[in-house]
Amino acid sequence: MELKLYNTLSRKKETFSPINDTVRMYSCGPTVYSFAHIGNFRAYVFMDTLRRVLKYNGYKIKHAMNITDVGHLESDADEGEDKIAKAAKKENKNPYEIAEYYTSIFLRDFDRLNIDRPEIICKATEHINEMIEFVTDIVNNGYGYETSKGIYFDISKLDKYPVLQERKVDEQIAGARVEVDKEKRNPEDFALWIKAPEKHLMKWDSPWGLCYPGWHIECSAMSNKYLGEEFDIHTGGIDHIPTHHENEIAQNKGRCGKIPAKFWMHCNFLTVDGGKMSKSLGNIYTLDTLKEKGIEPLSYKLLCFSSHYRNKLNFTFEGAISANISLMRLKEGYRKHLERRRGNRSKYYK
Repeated sequence: MELKLYNTLSRKKETFSPINDTVRMYSCGPTVYSFAHIGNFRAYVFMDTLRRVLKYNGYKIKHAMNITDVGHLESDADEGEDKIAKAAKKENKNPYEIAEYYTSIFLRDFDRLNIDRPEIICKATEHINEMIEFVTDIVNNGYGYETSKGIYFDISKLDKYPVLQERKVDEQIAGARVEVDKEKRNPEDFALWIKAPEKHLMKWDSPWGLCYPGWHIECSAMSNKYLGEEFDIHTGGIDHIPTHHENEIAQNKGRCGKIPAKFWMHCNFLTVDGGKMSKSLGNIYTLDTLKEKGIEPLSYKLLCFSSHYRNKLNFTFEGAISANISLMRLKEGYRKHLERRRGNRSKYYK
């Protein structure tokens, strides 16, 4: 059966044809500094659905997903503290303890949603050497440069940036906000490798001193290690498009001249009661929050199927309760179906 997928890269539906016999796929995973909320999990429900569609169509899959346990600053760009280190200070724990705890909770919730686990789950802290090699290649190819703060990617060296959005490099630079870092060649240059302050909790030896990775480099390094320079599908949330995924593409082009994935697929936001989820509004809900209100995790998964993945999905407790009722009816119908099948077999063998 012909399978068509919407490709953010081309902004249109395209017939899917894998590069080789096995579909190679990469998905951006969680930053494990706190509990994942239901908005986060919408992207993983989409990822799971895509995996199942591919399997149903007879494809074998080699799928990698990262766990960000270092390098994701408070801003998706290069500002603020590392989220893991900040959580460690707040909870008075080791950063590795923080990452391990929230990774275990994330994977527990993964299983509660019956999400098919990727074949490879890779942690950023376990791939520091691969990231250093990747950054070194980018610098040697003339796309990276050193400042007092770290190693930055020079976007002006690219033929086009960004590529997932319809803007040119000159327009991007001209329209960028004023940047206080005078050492950066272009306002939108981004950090590949960050020089660690003396008291920074997570840092590693590198050719540029004690440092830690920028957020974007881990996905480029790990997708390259497990899937190669070019693979079939890259998934993530729509919020990854303007910064994280654009910078992944830039890094790969700077290292090997190639866009890593043929298809880029993005899931839209989950809203709550028609608005944004935020701590200030007190409407950031986890699967445990739903469970406390008698709503099963699989009911939330069923709710995700009520809207196309590229459209926003509005969460309300009324809608979740309705999905919960529908799930119970599905389970009851399935139970009765099994009982009838068993009964028919019993009659046949009498």
